[in-house]
Formats: sequence, C-alpha cells, structure tokens
Amino acid sequence: MRKIVWMGVLAFALTSCGNRIIYYGRSYQPTQQVEIFFRESDVAEQSEIMGKVVYEVSARKRSEKVQNKLMNEGKRKGADAIIFDDISLTNTGSKTGGAAVGASKRGGFLGLFGSRTKYEKGQQVKATLLKYKKNLSGR
Repeated sequence: MRKIVWMGVLAFALTSCGNRIIYYGRSYQPTQQVEIFFRESDVAEQSEIMGKVVYEVSARKRSEKVQNKLMNEGKRKGADAIIFDDISLTNTGSKTGGAAVGASKRGGFLGLFGSRTKYEKGQQVKATLLKYKKNLSGR
C-alpha cells in the first residue's frame, strides 16, 4: 500500500512541475506539415481559426525547442498553419520553507524557521492554429 502511495506522489510531482501546453479549439486529422507565420496578414490561403494555444515554459528553454514543440502540437491537432501571436517573459513565484516556532517539554527554544519566495523566469508563448479552407472539404 505504501508503495502505491509513493508512486502516486511521484507521478503527481512529475506531471505538476512540467511545461504546460493549454489548447482551446477544434481538432482534425493530424497533419504532416505546419506553416509558420508571425502576422495574420502574411497568410495567403483562405483559412479559419481552429483554436488558440498557450505554452508556458522555463525561460531557459531554447526558442527553437519551444517553436518545435508548438509546431508538433499543431500537427497533432490537425493544423495547417500556426501564427505566433505573443511571446512574453513571466515571473513565477513559489514558496519554500515555512514559519514555525517550537519549544521543548523542558521549556527550551527549538527554533524559528522563516519562509522565502523563489522567483523563476519563464516564458509564455501564445499562438493561433489555422486550418486552410481547401482542406475542410469533409465538413
């Protein structure tokens, strides 16, 4: 039983501390290629917005890896193109430690522990996934 509890705690820790991709929208059959744009006016094909994606990741992550991760997500969702809308740096804070005061049974002082907030730099990338109208014939 104890082993199962520790496996659950480990699984939660591994999934809660990772990078997050948040997607709202429709999904289609996966695609093999996703075109990249940085302005909506550069998209020549008639298209519809199929969804919005937000990727929150450490600022240490290289931009090529972030771009590839979002492109792969677009392919998985069936997008034909992706428009990178906004790239911003963020600060995330997490508390470490806690405050506690204690005394022993004999009246002695055991300790005082303070808390500290550690800030980490992150980046948030927002993008729009597009589906070309010529590829929507099955709708």
